[in-house]
Amino acid sequence: MPGTVAPSTPAASNGSSKMANPSSSSSWKDIAAAKVQSRLASIPSDWHLPASTLSAISSTSGTDVRTIPITCDILTDLELEITTTPVSTILANLQSRTWTSEAVTTAFCKRAAIAHQLTNCLTEIFFTEAIARARELDAHFATTGKPLGPLAGLPISLKDNFNLDGVDSNLGFVAWINDPSNHDSTLVTLLREQGAVLYCKTATPTAMMIAETVSNANGRTLHPANTRLTPGGSSGGESALLAMRGSPLGVGTDIGGSIRIPCSFAGLWGLKPSFGRFPTAKCKSGLAGQEAVLSINGPMCNDFEGLEMYAKAVVDTEPWHADAKCLPIPWTPVSTVQLPTSLTLLMLTNNGIVSPTPPVQRAMQHAIAKLRAAGHNVIEWDASANSTDAELFLRGQGHIESFFRAEGGATVHSIMESSGEHADWVPGLAPTDAGWNCTVKDLWTLQAKRTGWQAELLLRIQQLAGGREFDGIVTPVAAEVSTTHDAYHHIFYTGAWNLMDMPAVVVPLEGVTVDKELDAVKGDFKAKSENEGKVWSQYKVDEVHGLPVCLQVVGQRLREERTLAVAKKVHDDCA
Repeated sequence: MPGTVAPSTPAASNGSSKMANPSSSSSWKDIAAAKVQSRLASIPSDWHLPASTLSAISSTSGTDVRTIPITCDILTDLELEITTTPVSTILANLQSRTWTSEAVTTAFCKRAAIAHQLTNCLTEIFFTEAIARARELDAHFATTGKPLGPLAGLPISLKDNFNLDGVDSNLGFVAWINDPSNHDSTLVTLLREQGAVLYCKTATPTAMMIAETVSNANGRTLHPANTRLTPGGSSGGESALLAMRGSPLGVGTDIGGSIRIPCSFAGLWGLKPSFGRFPTAKCKSGLAGQEAVLSINGPMCNDFEGLEMYAKAVVDTEPWHADAKCLPIPWTPVSTVQLPTSLTLLMLTNNGIVSPTPPVQRAMQHAIAKLRAAGHNVIEWDASANSTDAELFLRGQGHIESFFRAEGGATVHSIMESSGEHADWVPGLAPTDAGWNCTVKDLWTLQAKRTGWQAELLLRIQQLAGGREFDGIVTPVAAEVSTTHDAYHHIFYTGAWNLMDMPAVVVPLEGVTVDKELDAVKGDFKAKSENEGKVWSQYKVDEVHGLPVCLQVVGQRLREERTLAVAKKVHDDCA
């Protein structure tokens, strides 16, 4: 099985029958190993790849596994067509009865099974139930002559923290293996009401708190284009599955970049909304009660249209009736958003903390040139050239780090200790440090400083825009396009906008990929800080050659529809 850390699978084979709890004397490694066998056993035998195909694939092999679903003879020609079709066309074919839900669901279940064997991207597999549900949806259509809802028959994959009744949500903790939920998350209920077919859940790192997807419970998830690289985190299982075309549409979560970094590393579209637009009720968290930085959820997809189709379907359910924290803001179709002919765009080329690596710098300059040529008002913003701006971003980074470790890591430690895995922390996840522990007074002080910081950054943005309303802030998603495993990740290109609670859309740049000739590090480069030195020292252009490059478009708070419209315009004008 790919991965260097023992992976695991949920107790439920196909989401139903549960394995008996291991004896209390079992080590966490035994529990994890038993789970991986249970998970593989839930994949039909004729969907298993030959051992000869799998034997050479590991986290050190550097294999590109993306073509294996096409060449392995498990998928039919129709199933290959289905799994490479955009979401809008899949739904159109379902509604015209060109394709049945059973055929579409089976195709994605098969491709997800292949993706998992190659990248270790799934935690929960319930293909049998999903196909049975698809048959019910087909029968409903045949009887009534209309689909159950706008997502009727569409398979949707979910990050592991979304609860489904009778299914585990382990979030990378061995202690939460064989501990199935007794309820559905609110989003799960609403998606089912709209006709979506839920068929698998995807891997996260421990507690969903690092930008690499690795844990003692689930093992390591591999990048489909190069297994020596990470697909990002914490929604890295989703990004790997989507990049393998094992899902038409996935749902991730984001508290510091957990949707956007994986989307960027895999070349996907992704939407991080403002808090309150999509329901978060009844989900599971590794840091339950931490609300100084709010976690949100949003769609991840290979195509832009999928983002809006998902967003509209969810918001049209009026989720504020089911989730008290949802805001009663109806969805406005993106096609009706009126944009000025000339957009006012701030281009944050450097946040003053860590300079983007060469391919990201080149992508920013490519976008600036293209957008100016298209007639947009482009304002370059290099925080490294202004000590006040650099200090502002550095202070913000300190705030987000302080909030995430405010209780000294005691929550994560206590969960890990209950299974005995606390002596085996995965790389990148900071162990407990009581010295970080905040009092309530300390936390209130931090939150007051954060509120002041938000006002300062907003004022600076308004100053840069010349007092005009800005249409979007275009920034790197991360300083890098991906890294080898267990590397350092600077997350404040994304984390800044979590602190601001501003929506952001990941935009793949068409035709822009890493080029080892163009993107080599210049000999005169000198890191300005320890953090920048870490990022640049691990940049290996030969490893990431050919990977896609993405940017993000940040919009004004609670204006998701306008942010999507601007992102689409930026994408089209950069092509």
